[in-house]
Amino acid sequence: MSINKLFKTTYFLPVIQFFTLAVFILLIYSAIGITTQNPDFAKILRNTNLSNLIVWSYWWPLIIITAILFGRLWCSVCPMELITSFFGKIGLRKKPDKLLKSGWVITLFYAIILIIGIHTFAIHRIPQYMAIYMLTLFAIALISGLIWEKRTFCTYICPIGHLLGLYSMLSFKKLRVLDTIVCTNCKTKDCISKSNQYKFTARSCTSELFPATLIDNRNCILCGQCHKSCTKDNIAIQKQKFAADLFTNIKLSWAEITFFMIVSGFVVYEVLTEWKVSKKIVMTIPDWINHSLNITGSLSGTINAIVLFILLPVIFFLFLALLKRIIAKETWTKSFTQLVLAILPVTASMHLLKTLLKTTSRIPYWDFVFSDPNGVKTAQLLIDNPELLNTNVLSVISPFISLAAILLSVGAVTLSLLIIRKQHFKNRISGIISIFAVLIYSSIFLSTLIAWRMF
Repeated sequence: MSINKLFKTTYFLPVIQFFTLAVFILLIYSAIGITTQNPDFAKILRNTNLSNLIVWSYWWPLIIITAILFGRLWCSVCPMELITSFFGKIGLRKKPDKLLKSGWVITLFYAIILIIGIHTFAIHRIPQYMAIYMLTLFAIALISGLIWEKRTFCTYICPIGHLLGLYSMLSFKKLRVLDTIVCTNCKTKDCISKSNQYKFTARSCTSELFPATLIDNRNCILCGQCHKSCTKDNIAIQKQKFAADLFTNIKLSWAEITFFMIVSGFVVYEVLTEWKVSKKIVMTIPDWINHSLNITGSLSGTINAIVLFILLPVIFFLFLALLKRIIAKETWTKSFTQLVLAILPVTASMHLLKTLLKTTSRIPYWDFVFSDPNGVKTAQLLIDNPELLNTNVLSVISPFISLAAILLSVGAVTLSLLIIRKQHFKNRISGIISIFAVLIYSSIFLSTLIAWRMF
């Protein structure tokens, strides 16, 4: 059965959403009470606790992979959509204000999770903190449903909304109408009709999109409602060339641009800290700041994140955008947009590489998690007896990961250069600056990967 037939099936997606909701509840329940104040113990516990292992080492990487290859497919089955849509039926149904619609709430929410949640309180390592984080997301989805109309959480609040939107522009898939004339002649327009906004299924688009005018994948969350609401059977998920959206006239908001700058720095950190040599280099500046200010403990993680995910990326992008502004006479928005779209394939490819490194490196821990789901005893056992962790499978996989790393790097740079070639610049210098940006950014990864994986 094709994906379009499945999406048109009345209860297919809701059933999966109820299933993912049940799984999330079990993961949260299993993580509550499992905690530690020892950072070294937490580094092992994150892999031995079953809930934590599933959420951060497999569920999260799967979201990144599906977004890059298939668009916002995760949103189709996300339990948050189910919750916020349900409570939206009985809530106040207030209209989102300009701040929500600007996209800045998503960017700020993501930054808080990344800087405070992960790099200050280690919610990715301590199961109980992970459970609190997930409960917080559910609570925000519920409250936003009670306050604002339609599906405000998914459209304007979800902390990974911009990430999925930006990466989905690389996707092989797109949701579009089959014939725009059919939409033009449609009298009822059930896909955007107000009378259908709060139906359980076959709702009109609650992301305030008209399928006939979609030009890229960023905002459609593939909820499947328009498939069922369209009486003309004119909406379908279709194939497209990889990264086709990036060759169109994309206009990014400042919230999306800022979000990407944060992600670009985060991905550099994630990949380079996999190797102890490059980790020492990338941590030079934040370590110096922490040492100079005598900052220790969890607060040092906050400083690390601010420097690596905000300060350095802003300096990098601002310098290049300033060159475009002064020398090439591009506008600020155009300058930053050109840089983001050019670098996006490299960032996404290295994010994809990080998912491969993470999921494969956790394979040895599956020998222990079912006999000790809490993971506390296993973590202590592995600290005392590290030789018990069988890493033979990693030795077998390693050459393939190394090959994938190089192929992803080279492929991403090639794609970036093709995108730059299709972009419209005021003059040749502006294009050269974009090429320079891609080569500098990609060389950070490529040089590290060659030195680490090949020698």
